Amino acid sequence: MNEPTSKPWYREFWAWMVLAPLIAVVIVSSITVSLAVRHADDKVTDNYYKDGRMYHFSAEQDQRAQALQLAAMVQFQRGEDQTVVVELNGNTDYPEKLLLTLSHPVEEDLDQHIVLSQLSVGRYSGSVTTELNSRWYLRLMPELDPEQHKSAEWRLKGEINFELGEAAPLNAASR
Repeated sequence: MNEPTSKPWYREFWAWMVLAPLIAVVIVSSITVSLAVRHADDKVTDNYYKDGRMYHFSAEQDQRAQALQLAAMVQFQRGEDQTVVVELNGNTDYPEKLLLTLSHPVEEDLDQHIVLSQLSVGRYSGSVTTELNSRWYLRLMPELDPEQHKSAEWRLKGEINFELGEAAPLNAASR
């Protein structure tokens, strides 16, 4: 009598029929988790009280900018040497340097802070290191430390869409 020889489990068809979907689920789950961790959304603040108090200071910055009749025009010059030129107008002493913050609407990692040096009265220039495309939020202020933006004397805000042009006005936010 010939007895069938038993094969090792990994050579059995039914073993792979059961294991293949399980292995596929583990691989796809690992990829999904790694993508979710790597491309997670920016965190929402959990200190609402502090942010509410800082809102008052932000409104004061806008009011001071309106009282000084401040307005600016931002002009980006793209190419090999990406630069930005800002024309600031208003009833103020023009500081030696300004800070222009470019905030990406989705990716906080793309945000950039550009220190602008005075070329002449009311005219400032700085270098841009990030590729500029699509839409960005702009904030101009005399405070050079980005972490201290809420203590700046005034601020101007605006928005630019590089698909539509390379210049944008900055004004005090009206409430």
